[in-house]
Amino acid sequence: MEQIKINRFFYFLPYLVFFTGSFLFFGFFADYIEFYQEKLSLFIFSRDYLNDNITQPGSLLIYLGRFLTTFYYYPVVGGLIISLIISLIICMISKIINYLTGKRSILLPLLFGTAFFILQTNYQYLLFNSIGVLLQLVLFYLAIKYFKGFLPVIIFPFWYLFTGGYAWIFALLFTLYLFFKSFKKEWAKIVTLYVVIFILIYLLKEFVIFQPFRTLLVFPFSIEGIGSRFKLFTPVIGLIILLPLLVKIKFKPPLMPRQKESFKIIILTLISLILVSASSVLGFNRVYKEYFHAEKLFSQGMYNELIQYVARHPSTNRLTIYLNNIALCETGRLNDRFFYFPQSPDGQSLFLKWEMYGEVLRRGAYFYYSTGMINEALRWAFENMVMKGITPEDLRMVIKTEIINGNYTVALKYASILKNTIFYKKEAEEFERLLADVGSIESHPEFGIKRKEKTEHDFFSITDNPYINLEKVFSSDSLNRKVFEYKMAYLMLTEDYEGIASALARLNNLGFKKVPVHLEEAAMVCRMSGSALPDMGSLKIDPQTEVRFNQFLQTFRSYGNNLKTAQPFLKQKFGNTFWYYGFYH
Repeated sequence: MEQIKINRFFYFLPYLVFFTGSFLFFGFFADYIEFYQEKLSLFIFSRDYLNDNITQPGSLLIYLGRFLTTFYYYPVVGGLIISLIISLIICMISKIINYLTGKRSILLPLLFGTAFFILQTNYQYLLFNSIGVLLQLVLFYLAIKYFKGFLPVIIFPFWYLFTGGYAWIFALLFTLYLFFKSFKKEWAKIVTLYVVIFILIYLLKEFVIFQPFRTLLVFPFSIEGIGSRFKLFTPVIGLIILLPLLVKIKFKPPLMPRQKESFKIIILTLISLILVSASSVLGFNRVYKEYFHAEKLFSQGMYNELIQYVARHPSTNRLTIYLNNIALCETGRLNDRFFYFPQSPDGQSLFLKWEMYGEVLRRGAYFYYSTGMINEALRWAFENMVMKGITPEDLRMVIKTEIINGNYTVALKYASILKNTIFYKKEAEEFERLLADVGSIESHPEFGIKRKEKTEHDFFSITDNPYINLEKVFSSDSLNRKVFEYKMAYLMLTEDYEGIASALARLNNLGFKKVPVHLEEAAMVCRMSGSALPDMGSLKIDPQTEVRFNQFLQTFRSYGNNLKTAQPFLKQKFGNTFWYYGFYH
C-alpha cells in the first residue's frame, strides 16, 4: 500500500512542480496582476448586486469570476486560486486523454497548462475565461464517462445559461467525440443539441433579453476580458476543441521507448520545471510591476513612500508620474521636486484629459480631489462606475466627496454598499462611525483639510483642458495653495515666464516660508530674459540658487554653447532643474 502511494505521488510530481512554480510566480513576483484585477471591480454580497449582474447567459460565469477575484486582495491567495484553476485544467485534460486513449498523458496537458499560464500573465486576462474553459472540460469528462443517453443534450441548455458562449467548447467537443465514436448511431444527439440551443437563443433574443444574436452567441467571450493575449487564447481554445482528434494522432516523445516509467517521470518533471520557469521569465513585466506598486502605495495614501519608490525606480509612464505629482502636491513639494521626475510638456503628467475608455477615467478624479475640486472628483468617479461598474476606489471616492460636501445621507448609503464586501467592511464601518458623529469631520485629518481646501465657486469644468479649471478656481480662491502649485508647475512646463514672474508675488499671501526650489530656478531665467520680478516681501531668492545658475551657464558656455555636446554634462549635474528642462524640452 505504501509503495502504491509513493508511485501515485511520483506520477503527480510534474504537476506538483508546475503548480508550485505557478503559485510562486503569481503569489509573489507577479502580484501586480492580482492588484489590478481586484481593483477592477467590487464584489458586493447583496441581492441587488446579484440581480444587476445576472442579466444574460454567461453573466453568472462573470459573477463567479468576480467572487474569486475578490480574494486577490491578498496576492498570495490570488496566486493560489490562479494556480489551482490552471492545475485543474491540466488535470481534466489528462483525465480526458486517459479515458479516450486508455493511456496516461502528462506532456500534452502540461503544454495546455503552460498556455493558460502565459495567458494569465497578462494583467488584462480575467479569471472567468479560465474558469469557463475548466467547466467545459469538467462537463465533457462527465458526459463521456458517466452520463448516459440524451442526458448531456438535456443539460446543455442550462449549461449555456450558466456559462454563455463558453458552452460552445463543450458542444463542439461533444460533437467531435460523438462523430468519431459512431456518427450513424449518435447523429440524433448532435442534431438535437444544436436545434434546442438555437431555439433557446432565438426565444431569448425575441421575448426575454432582447440582445443581438451575436452577443447571445458569444458572451462573455470578448477581447476586453482577454486583453492582448486574444491571439493566443483563440488557437488554444481551438486545440482543446480538437482534443478527440488530437488523441488519435500517434506521437512518441523523444524518450527511449524501453526506459523505465520512473525515468520518464523524471524527464517530464524537468520539462515541467523548464516550462513554468521559461513562462515566468517571459511573462514577467517589470514596467507593470513598478507601476501597479506605485498605484498601490498611492491608494493607501503612502505619499512619501510613493515618491521614494518612483525616485528609486525611474519611470516615464504617464500615469506613474501623474500619481507621483499628486503625492508631491499632497506633501507640499510639487514646486520643489517637480523636475526630479520626467514630465510631459503638454501637461499630461499633471492632469488627465477626459477619456471614455482605457485607464484614464478611473484615475482622473485624484487630481481634482487633491486640488479641492470636490464636485469634479465626484463626477469622474461616478461616471466611471456608471460605465464600468462599481470599483473599490471609485466607491471610496464617492463616499469621501459626499462627506466633504456634507451629503451625509448619501454618503451613508454608499458606505452601506461598501460594508457588504469582505475586505472593505472595516473601512465602511469607519465611515459609518464618522457619519454618526458629523461634528468630528471638521477635525478629521483628511476630510477636515479637504473641506477647507474645497472650492466654493461651482462651474462647468473643461475636461479637455484642465488648466482652465485651475485658472477658474484660482480666480475665486486665491489662497488655495495646491491649486497655485499646480498652476506654477504648468507655467513652468509651458515656459510662460511672464506668468511665472507675475505669480511669484502671491507666495507671501499663500503662507510660503521660502521660495520653492524650482520657482527660484524659474525666477533666475525670468530675470535673465528681461521679465521684472515682483516684490515677494520677506521672501528672497537663495544666493546658492544664483551660484548654481551661474555654474549652469558656465558649463553650457564651456562647450561652445552647443546644446547637443553640453547635454550629458548638464544632465549629470543639473538634470533635476528647471534650467535643464527649459533647454532640452
